[in-house]
Amino acid sequence: MRRRTIGLATALALTVVTTMPAAALASAGPPRGPLLLSPQSTDVKTLPEPTALALDRARKLAEQHPDDFGEPWVDPETGQVVLGTVTGTGNRLAADQGKDVVQRPVTRSKAVLEKIKDGAIGEPAADVPDAKAIRMTRIDAEHNRVIVTVNKTTDAMLQALTARYGADAFAVEVDPAFNPTKSSRSDDGPDNWGGAAEMTIRQSPDGNVVGCSSGIPVWLPGDKSGMLTAGHCAPKGGFFFNGNDTDYMGWVSENTRENWYDGRGSTLLPGQSEFRGDLALIEIPNGTSGYYIYRGSVSNPYTSIIGQLAPRRTAPGDSYCNSGYKRGELCGWKVYNYGVNINYSGGETVRNVVAGSKDGTCTGHGDSGGPTYYVMSNGRVQVKGIHSGGSNLDGSGDCREYFTDVWDALDAFPGIFPRVLP
Repeated sequence: MRRRTIGLATALALTVVTTMPAAALASAGPPRGPLLLSPQSTDVKTLPEPTALALDRARKLAEQHPDDFGEPWVDPETGQVVLGTVTGTGNRLAADQGKDVVQRPVTRSKAVLEKIKDGAIGEPAADVPDAKAIRMTRIDAEHNRVIVTVNKTTDAMLQALTARYGADAFAVEVDPAFNPTKSSRSDDGPDNWGGAAEMTIRQSPDGNVVGCSSGIPVWLPGDKSGMLTAGHCAPKGGFFFNGNDTDYMGWVSENTRENWYDGRGSTLLPGQSEFRGDLALIEIPNGTSGYYIYRGSVSNPYTSIIGQLAPRRTAPGDSYCNSGYKRGELCGWKVYNYGVNINYSGGETVRNVVAGSKDGTCTGHGDSGGPTYYVMSNGRVQVKGIHSGGSNLDGSGDCREYFTDVWDALDAFPGIFPRVLP
């Protein structure tokens, strides 16, 4: 029997109101409606590296102490990282962050905001009228609330969300064109490089599933070889072959080395309390994974050396490329959000991913599992994450892209490390 922890996500929706501090609950009397917002601009400024590093430290601290802090953010006026505190413990810990971090009291902790973010989308929101119109949720740290993105609003939906969370705990972003979809290079042979060799996945009892990309080559504990890809490529585990379907690559263990449930989306890995996007870890038992990823076009590919692991989690304004067997290398992406939950068009919800945007050619079906990376001045790449899905797939114009941060992959599968060639 297939065992899953998806039930915890359902429990969030049932317990979120009763576990919130009293100040975070809706006030007595008829509920007022939430604030309605226009779509968020994807034109964000790139953070100076010292600020991005300070934000990374503050995010790690808030993740370690979610009941004591709110979600950190960067004040656009001062350029300083703001760390909201909820408890006396938070005040004491924030005082140790130095002059780059400003401390401010907030009402809702990160733990409360995450419960709202996870409970207002996907399966936990199934009892909300017109819940299929809810396509994304994310934390708005500056205003200590959650943003719920919808492609249409109805009075019944707004009333149900308001009754559940209170009007001041969330705002609604209305974007009728928002329609994200998960992404479903030729044969890599025995090399097992990252960057989008086409893979065939055989999983019982469903037969073959073709059309995912290899991602980031990694070391596994015990000096073993592995490859990161997307979890929705192997939601029941399975055996992976390279594109010609004859070169055996390796396998993914169901539940423990993938975090996707068909029809629902992201799941919690055993022993973990944080959702880690869309990931699968392939073990390569009889071979190795290389120090390279494929770049360039589908018809004229070349390779680059993996020279570095991203030194921190992704921050707003970061630029990056991605590579997949369907579209090849696409650069010009810029991060405009992180920690978002996305309700894909098929009804599955990917949780805690990074959102990027660009104009031009969009990703395609089959690019799932490919790497996201930054090209360094020496031509080597700095790996940043694993592609999950996007909008306007196989098209062009206004493109969106969603990926799992590589640091979430390291937390998801302790002991792994990208194959970096010094």
